[in-house]
Amino acid sequence: MVYLTKRLEDFINDLLKFSRVGRVSLSLTETEIDEVVKDALTILKPLLEKEHVDIRIPRSLPTVKCDNHQIEEVWQNLISNAVKYNNKTDKWIEIGYNNDESASTNNYTFYVRDNGIGIDKKFFTSIFTIFKRLHARDMFGGGTGAGLTIVKKIVERHGGRIWLESMPAEGTTFYFTLQGEKNVH
Repeated sequence: MVYLTKRLEDFINDLLKFSRVGRVSLSLTETEIDEVVKDALTILKPLLEKEHVDIRIPRSLPTVKCDNHQIEEVWQNLISNAVKYNNKTDKWIEIGYNNDESASTNNYTFYVRDNGIGIDKKFFTSIFTIFKRLHARDMFGGGTGAGLTIVKKIVERHGGRIWLESMPAEGTTFYFTLQGEKNVH
């Protein structure tokens, strides 16, 4: 009974969090994404150390105009999922971005890439549905299945989009876009 009560509490809390994301006004400021990722990694440090995850950041991340607290939540969720859904002996996560220097827009495409269990293409859309989990609730650390829905809502509120590429048993890359200033880094 205690377990069911805790599970219901988790669902309610995640539903409230999802609701708040849509109602709270964004506090947009020029934000160094390197610092946001560093803060997210600090919060996740116990998990990363416990799971012996190699974090790779190939180059400095750009500055973008965003709500740094909400974008930190995006990074925390994507990184923690990359850890949670990885059954490899040598786990790694790469954090980075792509940009088109010749593009007329200031969009940056950020990514979180892992060598985890991967996701079958038929689930690419449904994983962003609230409370959708692809595995039994006791597998891969549990959770309510609200995280990616919250991430999607945050990214979309920032005028961006989120998508993924994945191969079962090979890993997943989540991409999301944010607007930034060209030539900052």
